[in-house]
Amino acid sequence: MHWIKTALQDPSSECYQGWDKWRKRYDRSRRVVVVMANYVVVISITGAKTADFKTAFVAETQAPDGQLSTIDKIRMSPKWK
Repeated sequence: MHWIKTALQDPSSECYQGWDKWRKRYDRSRRVVVVMANYVVVISITGAKTADFKTAFVAETQAPDGQLSTIDKIRMSPKWK
């Protein structure tokens, strides 16, 4: 799990707001971090200096014809600030 901390602290990472599938909207408290082109870490911010780990995975970069890949969908999300 130490690699998750490293990924979250990587200054070259891309940070996006996560999608809340139940409310069908972006959630500013959910941070989606992309490192090394397509490695994704998702956390939920719970306080000023605390967060809960949600998931980590390698996002697909190729999708069937006419569809967006997972990494493309993530990169269309609003930037996390």
